[in-house]
Amino acid sequence: MLEKTNYKHNKAVGEPYAVINGHLRSNVSKMRFGLRNFAAAGSGIVAVYNLMILLNRPALIADIARELYIKAKTPLGIFGVHPLRVFRYFSTHYLPVNLDRDPRSFCKRFEPGFCGIVFRWTGRRFFSPIHAYAVENYKGTIYLYNRTPRTARRYEYETVSAAADPKSFIVGYYINRDEFDR
Repeated sequence: MLEKTNYKHNKAVGEPYAVINGHLRSNVSKMRFGLRNFAAAGSGIVAVYNLMILLNRPALIADIARELYIKAKTPLGIFGVHPLRVFRYFSTHYLPVNLDRDPRSFCKRFEPGFCGIVFRWTGRRFFSPIHAYAVENYKGTIYLYNRTPRTARRYEYETVSAAADPKSFIVGYYINRDEFDR
């Protein structure tokens, strides 16, 4: 029931139709997920949206939010999406996305041509909010999309370890875009 009301509201806010950086500075911050808005609980949805664009399979963010609410929400969406349940979204859409809970393993496997999502703690483990962002390895350069919710730019790094800090890493999803596109 809540997802239907939120879906109508989110459709009225409007679609961004481009990669989102700094989701707090965008209209999507006004969209709703569960009992909260995207400003408080939307980074996981924005990360999935950005990943779908990176995979050349754009989807409407209102549709992603509705589907993630059904498949991957925390209770009433208060804390956004559950990091380990986002996999259900990818399975439903037949995307061969891999999940890795070890940051070192994630970094080793994240080769050029890969893209994915990182979920991390923003402060002390288990006692701080979770933030998610999309990651892309384009010819050896690492790009992070929506790395910080207030900065409307993508971040660029030389190694993926900047995206997967072992102290804050929860889970990473990755897919080889080059193999997927064939």
